[in-house]
Amino acid sequence: MGKARQLTTLPIAGAFIGTIVGAGFATGQEVLQFFTLFGRKSFIGIALATILFCYFGLEIMRISRELKADSHQELVRYTLGRRLGRLMDWFITLSFLGVLIVMAAGSGAVTEEQLGLSSLHGSLVVIILAFLTVISGVNNVIRAIAFVVPFLLIGVLGVTIFSVLHDPLTIQKIVILESLESPITKNWTFAGLLYVSYNILLAVAVLSSLGVEAQNRRCLLWGGVLGGMGLGAGILAINIAIMSSVPAILPFQVPMIFLAKGLNSQLALAYGFILLLEIYTTAVSILYGVVARLAHTNIQKVFWAGIASLGAIMAAQLGFARLITTIYPLLGFIGLLFIASILLTRPREFLSGL
Repeated sequence: MGKARQLTTLPIAGAFIGTIVGAGFATGQEVLQFFTLFGRKSFIGIALATILFCYFGLEIMRISRELKADSHQELVRYTLGRRLGRLMDWFITLSFLGVLIVMAAGSGAVTEEQLGLSSLHGSLVVIILAFLTVISGVNNVIRAIAFVVPFLLIGVLGVTIFSVLHDPLTIQKIVILESLESPITKNWTFAGLLYVSYNILLAVAVLSSLGVEAQNRRCLLWGGVLGGMGLGAGILAINIAIMSSVPAILPFQVPMIFLAKGLNSQLALAYGFILLLEIYTTAVSILYGVVARLAHTNIQKVFWAGIASLGAIMAAQLGFARLITTIYPLLGFIGLLFIASILLTRPREFLSGL
């Protein structure tokens, strides 16, 4: 990876957002399970998540920049120490493989529910495109991720506005939500913390690269802040949109497509396309993390990217919603250790400087 520090504020913010949004976020399934089911408390949870995204995103980029890290390996071993860092390093790499499966399943679910095609077709197209992007180099990875983000945010805000105008949010709908139980946890604060912890864990590979490639510290700072706030705005919009369509929306694997279909078939088709692009960007960032960690030559890049892609397509047939409920909470618990190590890095650096 080249060390030319040329990324400015907006590409950094776009890549930050694009790395985290994807199959769970943009479909609405993650937001539903981690926030919406808590009703009124979901808004506080979203505010907490936004602040945490800004902080941890900035810290990972700052530390990686100072270390001149080539992959997440150096960052993790610096924050957790050699032994525990080695374990976390390999867990993160294995986690990337798990989430790549979720991305493949998500693209399959969108293709099946939106286009009426086999879920396998959607998985194949998105994962093959991600494979081709990753083996073309890190600059193309960051460029591809950042490019798609404005389309997603416009799509999410558009569906939200039209949904609320068509079917306004009422206190009765919030009461219905609060009578249900999240499959993740009963505590809204813990749900928000888990959401941030696993997303930051999965974004660490690209965030590390952004820190190293940033043009200067000012671009890094504002890119991190805008990225975190953009994520918060997207989560808030999806949360409101889902709330406005309760209880009819609850059984669907892809809630946002259900909303778009209820408004206009062309709008649903357009959102489905944007959604597939976002799943693609997250698949790119995840697959890049695997390749950056395991491969040291171009031949190794192709080999590991191919193995991971093939495995994801095969395992994706287990089902999208089921995979989110199973894989993401587990990643969240392990991610808590990682973000705790990031949180303690500044005090440790201060004490070591005394």
